[in-house]
Amino acid sequence: SYIAGVTLGLDLTLRDVQGRLKKSGLPWELSKAFEQSAPLGHFKAYNSDSIDLKDLTFSCSVNGELRQQGNTREMLFPVSQLIHVLSGWWKLKPGDIVFTGTPEGVGPIKAKDKVVIESPTTGSFSWVFGG
Repeated sequence: SYIAGVTLGLDLTLRDVQGRLKKSGLPWELSKAFEQSAPLGHFKAYNSDSIDLKDLTFSCSVNGELRQQGNTREMLFPVSQLIHVLSGWWKLKPGDIVFTGTPEGVGPIKAKDKVVIESPTTGSFSWVFGG
């Protein structure tokens, strides 16, 4: 297997910066690369006998309010296909992280918001934005 571990994380975007860059016809990488832009939970060693990447349930709450709930079986492309396609473009190395997308419910967070990401498979982690 090419997967060493599995975790949940947030792939944040500064929407105001993204909008300005897109409006100017510029690449919007700066809206994705900022301090605390990709917090991650603890990694769980991957074992296909104990972690089913085709059926992994997860949720995201902000300040105690459920914002997102999903399962990898609802993804447009399975994790194995994403890795296959990405490895055709780049050499994937140990330590590389692949974000796979997000279910509906994306919304703004502000300084001091507490975000909790949970999965029965990988556990949970909490994070305070800007904290």
